[in-house]
Amino acid sequence: MNDITAEAPPLASRWDANASFWVTIIRDNRDKYRDQLTNPAMLQAIGDPAGLKVLDAGCGEGYFSRILADKGATVTGIDSSGSLIEAAQVRNRADRLAVSFDVGSVEELLYGDAAFDLVLCNHVLNDLHDPQIAIGEFGRVLRRGGRFVNLMLHPCFYNKHVERDQATNGLLASSYFDVRSIEQTFEVDGLTSPAANVAWFRPLEFYTEALRNSGFVITGLTEPHPSPDQVAADDWWRKGFSRPLFMLITAERRKPDIDHSSAPKVP
Repeated sequence: MNDITAEAPPLASRWDANASFWVTIIRDNRDKYRDQLTNPAMLQAIGDPAGLKVLDAGCGEGYFSRILADKGATVTGIDSSGSLIEAAQVRNRADRLAVSFDVGSVEELLYGDAAFDLVLCNHVLNDLHDPQIAIGEFGRVLRRGGRFVNLMLHPCFYNKHVERDQATNGLLASSYFDVRSIEQTFEVDGLTSPAANVAWFRPLEFYTEALRNSGFVITGLTEPHPSPDQVAADDWWRKGFSRPLFMLITAERRKPDIDHSSAPKVP
């Protein structure tokens, strides 16, 4: 695989370029995958957030931060895109929820050790060329017994839009175990994002090992998918969900010491 990190614009600038597009998609509820599938799955995994100190890592324009704050959590959102954080802050001045938003990197968090009860990561790890750094930071800022809820693109089955309806995704075993990338625009409800995004993929064992080496024990792994009733009621799901697209991992920070020495290394 060609390493395209040298050619791709920095992560923050890509999301800045797509900020207005993304705010429209989220606030007009135009993303069925999120609204009807992954958001409910994440809320089920989180459970009752009332009274929890939550870090929304890679919060974007802040919609999930607002959902959890409205349910009684105290939430801190962080994102590398200044444009998305500005949109989140403007919205929250009207909402007056218990949320604060910061511009910063999930790979070098601004917060102290054991500062949070829950870290939420919603479609963020695929943005990172080396997610083990961020996973280590999530382990650091979580208290012992704190939980990590991570929703990501499926490392085994996700592929390009143009290949989505093919019988197979064309992924050979040899390439599956490499670091892979997909560069494409977002296509949501007939709208196309101004800038392309790069999503990075590694084998499933990479993520399980990175979590273990950062002090986590995996407590759940699910693959959010439409129910038979959803498919029967709306043919869009049959066409838009021809293979598993998402993976949701829940983990608990249990180990007192974090050892990064044996973490899987990105080539």
